[in-house]
Amino acid sequence: IRMSYQQPYGQQQFQQPGYNPQYGQAPYGQQGGYQGQAPPPLPGFVPPPMPRYMPTSNTAEQGGQPGYGGDDGPFKYSLHFNERSIRMAFIRKVFFLVTIMLGVVAFMTALPYLFPEIMDYFRGPVNQSGRRSGAGNLGFFYLAYGTFFVTYLVLVCCEGVRRSFPMNLILTGIFTFATGFMTMCITMQFTIESVLMALIITTACCGIIIIFAMQTKYDLTSCMGVMALLSMFLFVFGIIAIIGTMAFKVRILYTIYAGLGALMFMAYLAIDVQMLMGGRKYEISPEDHIFAAIQLFLDIVQIFWFILSLFGSR
Repeated sequence: IRMSYQQPYGQQQFQQPGYNPQYGQAPYGQQGGYQGQAPPPLPGFVPPPMPRYMPTSNTAEQGGQPGYGGDDGPFKYSLHFNERSIRMAFIRKVFFLVTIMLGVVAFMTALPYLFPEIMDYFRGPVNQSGRRSGAGNLGFFYLAYGTFFVTYLVLVCCEGVRRSFPMNLILTGIFTFATGFMTMCITMQFTIESVLMALIITTACCGIIIIFAMQTKYDLTSCMGVMALLSMFLFVFGIIAIIGTMAFKVRILYTIYAGLGALMFMAYLAIDVQMLMGGRKYEISPEDHIFAAIQLFLDIVQIFWFILSLFGSR
């Protein structure tokens, strides 16, 4: 709104904005305040953008207004994406990182089959029965596992580290190489035909799961409590299966454990994809692209490990 008034002593008219120095009063020379328009906001009051996806876990379910944080002050939003462009850029970045990480793991896994001397070094000497002892890689495997475990905890639990450049990329690279070395040590125990078959099955299953998670209207993120209980059960059963297989030679227990583990991480992959897409009960912040990439990457790698253990031949 712009208004003009006559200056004294015959001066020219001067145009000035028609705002009011006091909130809620009509501008000088204008009747009825703001005709058909909302008054300007209070000083310091930034109106929020209209969210494209309203989260189901906002404070409205707890007696507050949607999008507001109650006593914590206005505009304390749940983690959700306000703009489609931000969400799509976040998704592309995450899948790009996951693709690079999986490519590194695939390259490291193929090295022993391309260069037999690597296989000879890490799998140990051949015994009298014509088989390798496999003892040559145990120390390296446990070192890689310790590196994998520490970097994973740091990236998942320390928000400041995983959001600070370049430390987040450095730790992600170390985490990826540790995972790749562990995968290389595991796949060396199986034939190349078994590894390729497990790779094909994993690729097909993960592709179907990702498409399903993107298209379904069912909110899989609401099942996080059930998944936590199932994970605890799988952990306990895994310990029993390993003891039964090593001590009592009951191979069927480990086979059941591998099948349940593959199904478990397939479910986690679907949940993590929906958390990445947004618009669900639980979402991942667009600032946590490292966290999202690690979760998806680890889901896919774990599925591959379990499928290889389930169908692979040594």
